Amino acid sequence: MNPQLKLLINLQEFKDSAMVLEKSLSAIPDQIKAGAGDRDEKQRLLQEAMDEIEALKKKRKDLESEVQSENDHMAKIKVKLPNVKTNKEYQAILSEVDAVKEKVSGIEDQELEIMELLELKESELPAIQQACKEEEARFKEYEKKKENEADRVKAELQEIADKCENISETVEAKWLKKFDRLTEAREGLAVAGLIKNICQGCHQHILPQTMVNVKSGKEIQECSNCMRILFWIEESEEEAPK
Repeated sequence: MNPQLKLLINLQEFKDSAMVLEKSLSAIPDQIKAGAGDRDEKQRLLQEAMDEIEALKKKRKDLESEVQSENDHMAKIKVKLPNVKTNKEYQAILSEVDAVKEKVSGIEDQELEIMELLELKESELPAIQQACKEEEARFKEYEKKKENEADRVKAELQEIADKCENISETVEAKWLKKFDRLTEAREGLAVAGLIKNICQGCHQHILPQTMVNVKSGKEIQECSNCMRILFWIEESEEEAPK
């Protein structure tokens, strides 16, 4: 095989590997984000539970204040009793006192319901907090794993870049220039295999003579359709049509 062609094939192989690794690397942030989904959901549930507890505490406090206010109101009404002069006025004050008592009783019933619900919600909170803690730990472990994976991929990419640089230094300038131009224009594939008379880059048929020349490997040949640099791929018996 032509030495320059062999170098170009090796360069393409490294470029192919780099593309796969770059795709893998670019996917890691989204994978971490997706991995945080369960953690975020657990945190949301925890926050909702804590907000609900705070809302119940506030409601209970408001009801306590309301009871105190009504009791103060009732005390002021009772103060009037010694000064009443008629039975009608006396009965009116007692009715007003009874109305306040009934109102206070209703508020206290609400307060009791709130306290029972608050007790229930507070008893459920530790389990939610524990689930949140466990999910956070799981996510941190997953995130660290992905960060280590990213570091490993970056190291592999650097190793490939170094190898590509070494190969590039031995490739003739005209072929390196063509390789770089094709890489940019052909979605990273500058060197394509040829199976029978079909270019594996553009999947078009090539001329018989070009196929013969590619198979011999003595000179660098290009696809007349996509202009990619071609190299011969021998079909195995398994791949050959029956």
